[in-house]
Amino acid sequence: MKEPVFVSVVMYVHNNENTIKDALINIDQVINNHFKHYELILVNDDSSDETLAKMRDSITLLHGDTTIINLSRKHGVESAMLAGINKSIGDFVFEVESAEVNYPFQLLYEMYTTATGKGYDIVAATTGKTEWKSRLFYKLLNSMSYLNLSLSTESVRLVTRRALNAMLNLKEKVRYRKALYEFTGFSKTVITYQPSKAASSKKMNGENLSLAIDALVSFSNAGLKLSHYLSIAFFVFSVFMGGYALYNYFFNKYVVQGWTTLMILISLGFAGMFFITGILGEYISRILIETQNRPFYSASSVEMYKEKRKNEPNV
Repeated sequence: MKEPVFVSVVMYVHNNENTIKDALINIDQVINNHFKHYELILVNDDSSDETLAKMRDSITLLHGDTTIINLSRKHGVESAMLAGINKSIGDFVFEVESAEVNYPFQLLYEMYTTATGKGYDIVAATTGKTEWKSRLFYKLLNSMSYLNLSLSTESVRLVTRRALNAMLNLKEKVRYRKALYEFTGFSKTVITYQPSKAASSKKMNGENLSLAIDALVSFSNAGLKLSHYLSIAFFVFSVFMGGYALYNYFFNKYVVQGWTTLMILISLGFAGMFFITGILGEYISRILIETQNRPFYSASSVEMYKEKRKNEPNV
């Protein structure tokens, strides 16, 4: 017997021409086997290959209503997923952040039964293995955060509508969903699975680095703490150098004029001031982002395919 709830599957897609068709067909089959009503929302993050064409070719093989959101430029995972989540209407929403699936597709239904059977609002799936770069970032974020964040590398996430609405209602412009879901306070659990194939290693790029900096600045006191520590360090150094200069003045008769000492003191002092000013500038830029109230994403087109009229998209 199929579940009577309405389910949304939101998938992030970017240059996945070799994997998107199989992923869609298998996910659609599992969801169709277990749920009466559902929708598939595919967010095309400005793919430059044949991904969009492959998605359109797969539409006729799918059973549920399908929506393709074509973003006008590359936005990154967080903003792109937000575009799909805002469009979703399901009582439960699956967040699939990659079309390169390395988990058994039946895991999706297991996540649903875990949420409904044990009362969790957020269920995430992970292999239990995290790359050293991600472990270092999570450890740094947790050590400096005012929240006790249970962060891990998640392959797919299931969220109830009430938890999703609570996250969307948060007014922060820096959208890092892992941390924002922690803010909502809804119960969460993590399911560990055995990967069917080795996941491709994520390369460190500008997008990942920018997201890491945004998360550290927005969800921890890292910048403020570092500013305080540097202020104390440079103050102590300045006092030490002043004492050193006084010692030489009174006890060393052959001391040369203190040009070198003065230049070291000035150089380090200004270096510390500029560094601290840079950190404060990062916080000021966040204030600017919050006050500008710009949209999180921009879509060039939205294609909607109804179940009974797959070949006639409503754009």
